[in-house]
Amino acid sequence: MRGPDDDRHRELIATSISIIDENSILYPQITRNGNDFLPKELSTRLAGDIVVACGVTFCVSPFLSMIDKSIVQRAAGTHTVVQSCIESGVSLIRNPYNYVKSPMFLMMWGVYAATYSTANCLKTIVEYQGNKSSFNNANNDVSSSTTGTGAFTVFALTTVVNSTSTMIKDKFYAARFGTNTAAKLPLITYGLWGLRDCMVIGSSFILPEYTSKYLQDNTDLDHRTALQISQLACPLATQVVAGPTQLLGLDIYNRPLHDLTFKAAAIE
Repeated sequence: MRGPDDDRHRELIATSISIIDENSILYPQITRNGNDFLPKELSTRLAGDIVVACGVTFCVSPFLSMIDKSIVQRAAGTHTVVQSCIESGVSLIRNPYNYVKSPMFLMMWGVYAATYSTANCLKTIVEYQGNKSSFNNANNDVSSSTTGTGAFTVFALTTVVNSTSTMIKDKFYAARFGTNTAAKLPLITYGLWGLRDCMVIGSSFILPEYTSKYLQDNTDLDHRTALQISQLACPLATQVVAGPTQLLGLDIYNRPLHDLTFKAAAIE
């Protein structure tokens, strides 16, 4: 005979199975193999982030290296911006293979490939961690503190990678195309370039999120359009300050003012 305890037991089992099936549909877990360091889906996305970052930056780095070289030569007074860009463009057209294997190009490509690979991979990891938090949270809601911590982590680590690689590249450009090739870079030049990097990274990866939210709240723009506008406008607006900051660092390197009084240096 079947007692009431058996019926209750069967009801509990059926309810548990129903809950498990529902959760498996609503909150699917990312599959992973026992021997894998990363889940398969996550590792695929990270590999895609790196490939895309390297491919896109490879295509734009020839033009970025021309511009950066022209800025350094203009600050040194050896070329105008137009003359330098024409000279680099002719070199690229005549022998593209030699151009893309030159240290000038490889350093520029390395900076942007490393920066965007780092930023994209960190964003993917933060999103993945957020999805795991959602899975473990009954309300399927990621706390704002987690989101803020993730955004700061992306900004901080991307800034470290970008600043380190950019300063190596800028030191090379200044020594290669500047006039004061034998001098060491002053600490104030490093400081100004570090400040520039923080502004550029912040305006590229952090500020657009807040700007797009402001546009959504105060205009009729949807999220995608507001974010696209912010991603274009913020870095351009930041160059109004970041550009002169870089030029000031180059000027201090090309024209050391340590032998002058403060008043004379300020006039210079």
